[in-house]
Amino acid sequence: MEELKSGDSLAGLTDRYRIEGVLGRGGFGMAYAGSRSDGRSVVLKVLHPGRLREWKSLELFAREARALASLEHPQVPRFHEYFATDGTRAFDPDTLHDHETVLSLVLVTDRIRGESLQHHIDTGTRFDSEQVTNLLRSLLGVLADLHGRHPPVIHRDIKPANIILGDDQIPYLVDFGAIQDSLRHSHGGSTTVGTFGFVPMEQLMGKARPASDLFALGMTTLAVLTHHSPEQLPVVEATGKVDLAEVLPGLPAPLARALDRMIEPIVGKRVQSAQEVVAILGGQALAVAPIQPPPVRSRDRLGWLWTAAIGLGGLSAGVIYLVMFDSFSETELIQISPVWLAPVAFGVGGRRAAKSGMRHPVGTGLMWAGAAVGLLILFIYGIFPAL
Repeated sequence: MEELKSGDSLAGLTDRYRIEGVLGRGGFGMAYAGSRSDGRSVVLKVLHPGRLREWKSLELFAREARALASLEHPQVPRFHEYFATDGTRAFDPDTLHDHETVLSLVLVTDRIRGESLQHHIDTGTRFDSEQVTNLLRSLLGVLADLHGRHPPVIHRDIKPANIILGDDQIPYLVDFGAIQDSLRHSHGGSTTVGTFGFVPMEQLMGKARPASDLFALGMTTLAVLTHHSPEQLPVVEATGKVDLAEVLPGLPAPLARALDRMIEPIVGKRVQSAQEVVAILGGQALAVAPIQPPPVRSRDRLGWLWTAAIGLGGLSAGVIYLVMFDSFSETELIQISPVWLAPVAFGVGGRRAAKSGMRHPVGTGLMWAGAAVGLLILFIYGIFPAL
């Protein structure tokens, strides 16, 4: 597939996207700013397998797509779709090797408006200890959710460049290409990924665990506070641990204690969970970061269907109970109620599902209709005869 240009249109499996510009480029891929057909801003990450020097990059890209598709957290970019394309048509990514033409892979997620913490470091932005504590506490909330899954989801590449401070002043964790969604206890079968200085020893040995992300978040916090990369920070020679007292002597005690436990090189001495760090900070809850604004709702393309179903049901009820009321007995009126109840339930259930962002609102509407009719049957044959 040729490089996309601003104004180009790209068809996916579930939507069509308009390209608005280039966000970044690498040796084998591109990142584009774009928009969905409903106007929602997205990022399209495009990987060109034909340019890869090693297939590991393809594996990590697919892993990121699978991980994001399974995650739902307000501080993780929302997944939209993952597909293969020849530039004209979209295909199932699992059929990548079944085509004679070399296809590209595309991952579509929400675009987070804001700047990375690395950008703020590079431009000299300074955060006070209270701001950093709130930032840390908010990101711990994200890790508590990821690590609390079964199996735990481990990011493995937390660093300033992978945390976006949104225009809403909420931090977002991005770039899940290095993600690990299972714990490995064996000595083989692992791949070392991450960024030097932010990766603890056990991760270098291929044994990443939730505490590994906490180490990386601790080192990220130090980078934000000092504007120095990890290798520039002084360490205690006897332990290999960053000398926190020398680097940040005036740090508030709770924050200093939390960071001291997070950046412990020996995993057995390190704090083991995000909840433990919050307890050290003296917090009562994880969600004390800026309040997440209401999500932007996508335009409901099936709105006409819900309205039509509810209208049809209402019209049927009107005809039955107003025009033909005298033509039926009380029992018959109840027995023909599914004629209007089913479409009304379908319309209400489908509309609620669409507004909630569920992927299959039609299926949900059918479930509502089935449930409503089932309850009516139960009433007709189980309760009504006894009345």
